[in-house]
Amino acid sequence: MRLVTFRVHTESRVGLVKDERVIDLNSAYALYLRDVEGEDDARRIADTFTPPDMKAFLRIGERGLAAAREVYKFIDVDEDARGIDGEKTVFNLDEVRLGAPIPNPDKVYCLAVNYYSHFAEVMGVSLEEAKRRVDSWGLTVPVIFQKPSTSIIGPGDPIMIPRVSSKVDYEVELAVVIGKRGKYIPKEKVGEYIAGYMVFNDVSFRDQGFPKSDFKYYKQINWVKGKGLDNSAPTGPQLVTKDEVPDPYNLKMFTRVNGEVRQEGNTGDMIIKIPEIIEYLSNGVTLNPGDIISTGTCAGVALVSGLYLKPGDVVEAEIEELGVLSNPVIREP
Repeated sequence: MRLVTFRVHTESRVGLVKDERVIDLNSAYALYLRDVEGEDDARRIADTFTPPDMKAFLRIGERGLAAAREVYKFIDVDEDARGIDGEKTVFNLDEVRLGAPIPNPDKVYCLAVNYYSHFAEVMGVSLEEAKRRVDSWGLTVPVIFQKPSTSIIGPGDPIMIPRVSSKVDYEVELAVVIGKRGKYIPKEKVGEYIAGYMVFNDVSFRDQGFPKSDFKYYKQINWVKGKGLDNSAPTGPQLVTKDEVPDPYNLKMFTRVNGEVRQEGNTGDMIIKIPEIIEYLSNGVTLNPGDIISTGTCAGVALVSGLYLKPGDVVEAEIEELGVLSNPVIREP
């Protein structure tokens, strides 16, 4: 299934994408309960199992996903479906505004240099040499940093070039969304804790990540400023449930700026894989439904090419099966 957070007028809702239309999940499930199950208290039950907030919906777990599957089979998107109170239940995409699928995550984790091709370009070596070095080192622990909730934006929202940076970069990444609360998760059981996947753009501020300083360790990367400024985590356009992505390591990925391909890779290039990542992150830390883990990027970043973003650009981050995440670039007012 393909789940979205969408806004109609001023109200935010959880939706289900079917045949390029958006079904209001809560409204449609109440209709299903009344017309198919014969429930007298359909609205209350729908509010319990299909709340209009994605993080709350994921916390319901399998019961909520089962409700969504029933809605997908029940609703004919070619008809003018109306909810039990007469409300519009099916929308064309141009009638709604899609937001970040998880607009309010508790945690956003990202991985640095977790693709062989990206490792090769930042080290200035061939891909073969990069693989040789990484494999000889036996890397098992990912390099992790976090982004704050103020970094989250959705499709169509602007990436801002802030007053403090002139080197704004892009990184298309596969993001994993946690669907079940867990701690000390063994890698063999990681699949039980994944809700699905989405496109993530790890926007970076290269002149903030490597600040000038007299501090003797100044060469260390300042992840907080280099990665965590406002609007630096575009996500979306949808959350695709894990059953629709049986192999997350064979997905083509691209970044285009104004239609020009800047990054082209495949998720199979990932160095440390998702089970090991989640096992490591959950050691001592409780992962909650809606937490986002972005798994790294492929070669082609502006740090190497020098082609940094500028006002007026349009950035498209795309991953096969997950969709295209498009964001304009503006200068911070």
